[in-house]
Amino acid sequence: MAQAVDAFTHPEWRRHGIFVGLGRILLEDLGRRGIHITYGIPNRAAMPGHERLSWVVAHRIPRYVLLLDRERALQSYRGSRSRALALRAASSVLSHHKKGTPDEGVFSVEEPEAWPVIERLWTEVMSGYEFALDRNREYLTWRYQPDSGRRYAVMRKDVSGRTVAASVSRINSSGVGQVAEMIAEEAREAEARSVLRHTVNHLRENGCHTVEAFVSTQSLKRLFKAEGFMQVSRVPLIAHANDAEGTNQVGLLTRAGRIMLSLGDSDLA
Repeated sequence: MAQAVDAFTHPEWRRHGIFVGLGRILLEDLGRRGIHITYGIPNRAAMPGHERLSWVVAHRIPRYVLLLDRERALQSYRGSRSRALALRAASSVLSHHKKGTPDEGVFSVEEPEAWPVIERLWTEVMSGYEFALDRNREYLTWRYQPDSGRRYAVMRKDVSGRTVAASVSRINSSGVGQVAEMIAEEAREAEARSVLRHTVNHLRENGCHTVEAFVSTQSLKRLFKAEGFMQVSRVPLIAHANDAEGTNQVGLLTRAGRIMLSLGDSDLA
């Protein structure tokens, strides 16, 4: 499996078929290499090009938002009218949300020490899903490089010497915090909720006016809603069959009722 990560065309060279042409060559090459399926989470501007290359929308992943400072969030917002209205709707629940008290048992951990823990959690939990992406330590080390200029924080909750819930959060320069990774063992809702509260408090204390997250599993959707997050949109998870076997796999992904993935540190926001 391959992930489509970045695609750019210089503004002066757009509408010449370059995006679609490069995409077609890349997908054909992946098929020859035995990479059956490619997936991605594109923005709206890229979708027409992907559609011309026979990508299909397999699922739509909810985007959740929690406003910590309504006025700062609305003043800094720049976007479409529909998303602006969604953000204002989310702001209406801010005053009714009672802030939770963080559990003292949650603590922060340095990134290199955290990746084996998150890898173990992810591997354990994803076994119960029809479709899941593997968040191994190699990927996590690449994704959250400490010298990237972005500020990351890792929170974890241990029970009897075993980590049962963890999160990775990011703060960007505009004041938006992102819960990039959130993972917990099954039946550990209380511990996961405690980790999420600590994560939100950390983002608040570091000047964030908004916290957002992309959430794929039902248990995490319940968790974020319980902590006052509101769903404001959905982003497409698209897939492309690079060969005959890929056609079968894309079909399985599209029909999957239980999927588990993370968009990670996403620039889609």
